[in-house]
Amino acid sequence: MKLFEVKQEDGIVNPEENKLEQSQKLDTRRPRLTLEHLGKLRKMREIRKLEMESRKDLYKKIYARPPAME
Repeated sequence: MKLFEVKQEDGIVNPEENKLEQSQKLDTRRPRLTLEHLGKLRKMREIRKLEMESRKDLYKKIYARPPAME
């Protein structure tokens, strides 16, 4: 709904008539990211980083060159 479409004498606008704010099936708008979402994403990224580091350590142990035989 645009600003010029709001009539002053009406006062209250019915949200069901507001076609701009209603999401459609083909609507590609993304939901807003809140601070809660951003915090969860940060924690997930940190956990994933720690898991990758532990995997790298494990791979180094598994694929390390055997000690030289004398």
